[in-house]
Amino acid sequence: MASPVSPSDADTVTDDFRVGYFPNSIAVNPVTNTVYVTTEFGVYVHGGPAGGRHLPVWGYSNVAVNTATNKIYVSTHDRYVAVVDGATYGEPDRIPVDGSILAVNEKNNKIYLGSTNALTIIDGATHATTSLPIAGRVEDIVVNPTTNKVYVLSGGTISVIDTDTVSSSINIGAGGILAVAINPVTNKIYFTTSSMYGAGIQVIDGRTDTITSSIPSGYPVGKLAINATANMIYVELERSSTDRYIQAIDPGNQMVVAEFRTPGKITDLVINEGNNKVYAPTPRSGTTIINGSNNSTSVVKTGGDSGDAAVNPVTNRVYVVDATGWNMSIIDGSVSSPVKNDFNGDGKSDVLARDIAGALWLYPGNGTGGWLPRRQVGQGWNVMTTMVSTGDFNGDGKSDILARDGGGALWLYPGNGAGGWLARSQVGQGWNVITAMVGVGDLNRDGPPDIAARDSSGTLWLYRADGRGGWLPRHWYTAGWNGLSEMIGVGDYNGDGAPDMAARDGSGALWWLFPQASAPILPKQIIGQGWNVMNSLTWPGDFNSDGWPDILARNSAGELWMYSGHGGFSWPTATKVGTGWNGMTAIL
Repeated sequence: MASPVSPSDADTVTDDFRVGYFPNSIAVNPVTNTVYVTTEFGVYVHGGPAGGRHLPVWGYSNVAVNTATNKIYVSTHDRYVAVVDGATYGEPDRIPVDGSILAVNEKNNKIYLGSTNALTIIDGATHATTSLPIAGRVEDIVVNPTTNKVYVLSGGTISVIDTDTVSSSINIGAGGILAVAINPVTNKIYFTTSSMYGAGIQVIDGRTDTITSSIPSGYPVGKLAINATANMIYVELERSSTDRYIQAIDPGNQMVVAEFRTPGKITDLVINEGNNKVYAPTPRSGTTIINGSNNSTSVVKTGGDSGDAAVNPVTNRVYVVDATGWNMSIIDGSVSSPVKNDFNGDGKSDVLARDIAGALWLYPGNGTGGWLPRRQVGQGWNVMTTMVSTGDFNGDGKSDILARDGGGALWLYPGNGAGGWLARSQVGQGWNVITAMVGVGDLNRDGPPDIAARDSSGTLWLYRADGRGGWLPRHWYTAGWNGLSEMIGVGDYNGDGAPDMAARDGSGALWWLFPQASAPILPKQIIGQGWNVMNSLTWPGDFNSDGWPDILARNSAGELWMYSGHGGFSWPTATKVGTGWNGMTAIL
């Protein structure tokens, strides 16, 4: 499983914008820093001197780029391949040939087009075409630029193309091969097989083009990707309809070295070998990111139906389309996500605690579930009846807190990023009708962190932050919350890219809840029993830096326990991380 790492390694979605209806295929030219996306309105161009326009290519299917010649190739439903000059963007050349699946070999300047029962080879210089018979419908084309061999997947067969002829084939059976990937460094070809033929990964030696070994799996497998630089295999794994994973496999000993939960079935699997990261979009659940350097994971929101993805290894940016919408999201691997409760600016989650005398103490986290020496960061805080850690509430990139005084005024204490505070400002009045409030993260997915608050009638409200230290109109969720003894935010508990909540009822059961805007009910599931022995619960963020949010809980003996999340629906055994905490009147 994943090992402890810094959550600051997570990427950030830096843009999300319209490219045209039903964006589908993406191709990136890292030399010109230009992205091409096929849409119903033509091929959208992002970046470069012609960014923000659509190329006049209609009836699209797929797009590919030759970065060496700066030519863009678009297969169309009108039975031609459009060739666009990326330097001039003039009227495209049209090669009359039928097909949809595209691949480019930049080394020999050949383009491969797959259709039903045929593979067409296009000479990039002369546009001359050669057609080879292929059994069945071409599903994928993978090029080995080192040997110039091409591997064509159709049904349960991989056809090997060498010097423009079908030199051999590997046949498993109809529907038997699911995905193909190549490591050109080791000259190994890998493909996943369906359960009817024995789920797992088969290994082809590129010298002989014969299967030399297999890596069996006890569960169905799917998409496949290879990090050739790190020599690591990543494969989709399905344990049940709800439990989906990506496994990292060392091809040397053919052993699983790490396993990562995903929110659901992935739609693509791409790798940035430059920063050793893996990106796996999932429908309605954003994109799961795996950092291969330390096996940390994170999930970012990338559209309502995240589909095809492409990587620019030069800029460390990844592009993900919303397959049933209009937009494309940009994930920047060079911009780290903010760390919740990082009050001292070291990239690790911290804890604040108020003692009986009203002194506020900072307990810096060490990133592995422990502490650095504490220090006092305030006095006179016993006038506050409620304190909440929000994350970056005012948009300056530093963690803040909200505090309500005895008169019902709500105050923002902006963190200065060095364990101290900037001047406070009042951001609300009349909050004494609120019986509980918690920081829940970006619940409505607009960027700034939000607050969930229960009023005296038991109604739960979402107070949406505007990202500048103020509020948007509040949103009603549900009623009936006055039977709960404590509520906490728990971050993205299930790994679907959206923050969740937890609440303890009168019997001591701890419930996991995932609020949804305008939902008539809050879906929930019990994740623990016997929590009435705890008199304080808080969510400091990812306190042990394993990529998942954690809960800290204090019992009547003053012991502080960490319950480390792992992306599932139950908490593992707790770890004691402190004693003597019964002198604290607030922990956040």
